[in-house]
Amino acid sequence: MDELAERLGRVCAFMEEGELEEAAREAGASDLVVAILTAVRGGQQASPSALERWLDSLDDRMAAAGFGVVTRAAKSYQPLPGTGGGRHVSHRWACPAAHPCERVASPELRADAPMCAMTGRPFVYGPVRL
Repeated sequence: MDELAERLGRVCAFMEEGELEEAAREAGASDLVVAILTAVRGGQQASPSALERWLDSLDDRMAAAGFGVVTRAAKSYQPLPGTGGGRHVSHRWACPAAHPCERVASPELRADAPMCAMTGRPFVYGPVRL
């Protein structure tokens, strides 16, 4: 998955836990959460670079308010150059958003589609690169 999808997945996880909107309000970042959610839901055309800027600003405001960075991992995995031999494709439940996050669910573990916390829509079933 790309970095933007990973970051949106973190936002979705915080939304699912019900923690992001209140924390963003306390940090003075509600406007950024609204902009991100509107773009993800397809209600506003937004380029990936605009989403990245909003996510960066959200992280900055949340960190300044003492909540820490919310859209980036403290550590990340980077494969060694030349070690990638392609990526496996499998069918999974995947994010339904206009700018999808990286979250997927296995149909073997979940017969019904999970709900996306950011869009309120069910995940869609289809091929996903793992």
